[in-house]
Amino acid sequence: MKIPQNISNNVYTNTITLHPSPEYSMSVLDIQYKYQNGEWRRIETYPVKKVNNTDVPEEIAEAGKLVFSFPRRQTELQIKVKQPYWFKHDNKRIFMYGFQDVIVEYREHSQDTAEFTTKFSLEGTDRRFTNVSAPKVTVPVGCPPFNDYTVKHELYFDEGLTEQFDFSTDIFQPIQAVYVKTLLKTAGDQVPILREIELPYRHEELEII
Repeated sequence: MKIPQNISNNVYTNTITLHPSPEYSMSVLDIQYKYQNGEWRRIETYPVKKVNNTDVPEEIAEAGKLVFSFPRRQTELQIKVKQPYWFKHDNKRIFMYGFQDVIVEYREHSQDTAEFTTKFSLEGTDRRFTNVSAPKVTVPVGCPPFNDYTVKHELYFDEGLTEQFDFSTDIFQPIQAVYVKTLLKTAGDQVPILREIELPYRHEELEII
């Protein structure tokens, strides 16, 4: 698939969104881009596994909507898919496959950093936080991994974020809500994309006087 120059505002791409149709009916087998010497190479964030010390692409079975983010590349791509499901009609096997959308973009970020705050609450219960550990973060399939530089977290006990506290420290106050500020930083032309933030914590019954 080569992106026509007359419909693209950039000769590069760093993001592909795939929306299979019918949804969850196909497997994505690989995504590759054409290198300068004409060789096809796999995009860096496509999931792989080791087989005989060689990186082999993993099958993404029953694929829903997927977003792949990777370092910028020329806009000539090939997407390999598999359709294992079929129905019979007039003694023939009919396979349906395609995409509702294939969106190829070059995303530029106007800022090097971004942040958002998440409230975690025990309000409405008879419990309070006694210890809050650092959040566990997962990223979607096809997106760059994060590290301590690109994703950081800060812990606060008030909505105004007036005083920062350390994670994994015992809490003696009757705290029923904590606020976690997440800070994202770009690495090159990529920005981390988060799927989920899980907050490990300990709690105990709130002492009522």
